[in-house]
Amino acid sequence: ARGHRVMTISPRYDQYKDAWDTGVAVEVKVGDSIEIVRFFHCYKRGVDRVFVDHPMFLEKVWGKTGSKIYGPKAGLDYLDNELRFSLLCQAALEAPKVLNLNSSNYFSGPYGEDVLFIANDWHTALIPCYLKSMYQSRGI
Repeated sequence: ARGHRVMTISPRYDQYKDAWDTGVAVEVKVGDSIEIVRFFHCYKRGVDRVFVDHPMFLEKVWGKTGSKIYGPKAGLDYLDNELRFSLLCQAALEAPKVLNLNSSNYFSGPYGEDVLFIANDWHTALIPCYLKSMYQSRGI
């Protein structure tokens, strides 16, 4: 509403039926392996909504009404949560640079490097660490 371009980034679980595949994929180092993530996108209420697509996210949900995103039951985490959310954080840092979104009459193209990240929960807590260690150290 104040003229800022806004993007939210979330894991792509099965309930985001409006999002379309951007065709953009990036490689992310998770643990000892390189994983490929794809980005899905929809534009709603003036916000670019980006979803990170990877089997590690989709395999944890059991349909729209039976989702168990963080663990098999309340209070018990999946063993790969750290890897999954590391993957999410790294993909979130790449999205503004690699996605060429032409969503509205006011904004188009990639966001670039002049962005502000808001890490609002433990799932995104690695974003400030990665910004400092992986990007700021390279002048980005």
